[in-house]
Amino acid sequence: MELDCPLQPIIRGCSSSKWRDSNNGIFFVLPEDILMEILCRVPDKPLVRLKCLSKAWYFLISRLCIPIMSSPPIARPRPVVGLYFRTWQLIKKEFQFVTRTRHHPLLSYFSGDSLPKYYSRERHFGHYASLNDEGESSGDGKGRLFGWGGCVGSYDLPFMPQPDDLLDCCNGLLLFVDTTTSDYYVSNPLTKQYVLIPRPCWSQQEFLNAALAFDPSKSTCYRIVRFERIIKERSLVLHIYSSGNRSWSRRSVKQGPCESRTLWFRPSTYFNGALFRLSLSWHLIQIDLEEFSVCATELPLTVGQSKGLIGCLGVLKGRLCYANEDGNVMNIWSFEKQGCDNFGKWVLRHNINIYDLTRGLVLCRECGPPDSKWVGPIAFHPSSSIVFLGTPLVILRYNLDNNMLEELIRIEKDLIFPGCYYPAFTYVRYLAPFNKEGNICAMPM
Repeated sequence: MELDCPLQPIIRGCSSSKWRDSNNGIFFVLPEDILMEILCRVPDKPLVRLKCLSKAWYFLISRLCIPIMSSPPIARPRPVVGLYFRTWQLIKKEFQFVTRTRHHPLLSYFSGDSLPKYYSRERHFGHYASLNDEGESSGDGKGRLFGWGGCVGSYDLPFMPQPDDLLDCCNGLLLFVDTTTSDYYVSNPLTKQYVLIPRPCWSQQEFLNAALAFDPSKSTCYRIVRFERIIKERSLVLHIYSSGNRSWSRRSVKQGPCESRTLWFRPSTYFNGALFRLSLSWHLIQIDLEEFSVCATELPLTVGQSKGLIGCLGVLKGRLCYANEDGNVMNIWSFEKQGCDNFGKWVLRHNINIYDLTRGLVLCRECGPPDSKWVGPIAFHPSSSIVFLGTPLVILRYNLDNNMLEELIRIEKDLIFPGCYYPAFTYVRYLAPFNKEGNICAMPM
């Protein structure tokens, strides 16, 4: 369905009404401020379940506790509570797709701005690895693995997304696309709400790759950014939807040769008002959403040094970081801006011999070829010093502070994790719900 701008998003989820006092039970015994102080210390999942006790509990938690817990001044660092990742079915003729060669075969199958015609979705699976509320694994050192259908099917979306329909994951919100209509859906898995955002009415093209920009410490507004790249003119057209005014806008940005000629990889990383993506030209692409400019910075390793592996980009303990391997050593750099412009430099923060670190662990299947035995970074923890490492068979969690390595998920049956060209989406649970207009409910004044 096409709508003229400004758009009126269609939202489904819990309804809201005015706060009503209760004189029953604990509400009669405890003052409201003390009760709120207690509830704000309850972990996320039990707090959401408490909303079902009564209407009074529902409104206290929804209208007061959750906005206060989500507001920047007193908010706890939100832990990583899950990873969305993709797997391939292990078929003998496809062993080549997990080899580590200079010209990595996965380059033909990566998820970039456009997918090759011969891309096979039937052999491509998705999973969700769930951690507990503190961002750690369960008591036995393991996370819980959920299949794609069982996990995403519980989000109450009006269609069943495939793994490649998950475009982005940003600070607790997920961005899906319905490829049959090119419409977008912003979902909050915790509240089981979604917002339908039709594509711009002026767009003549079907689905364009998009990213989600959302930082609740700065604003409760979220933005969807579609990338329309006109290579011949070396220009980039940004289609930007803002939940604040519920409308699309267009911005045309000039690009240099590094930005315009090569494909970019998803997911994006939103950090300090800019979107960052890795490019097949071995550059970091920075799209400033405040100044509407784009620039490229060379990655700290060349194609040869990294053996054709693109590496991993994300936020690690409040810094924009990039990780890749040089030989058997995994290096982690932070990107530090210089001056008032968007250009920056790479600062080496960590180097770890991950092959010595994982020696003795069973990280691949016996039936796989010898050159499929690899370990590489796939995601970062945004608020702590934790790096998630991928192997064909196992996802590991490594703590940079105490050098502790633990197994998080062991992939079952005949599936493999394909490598750095399919990085994991880091999911941070976010409690604040959407209102009827599709905006994040702000803290009441």
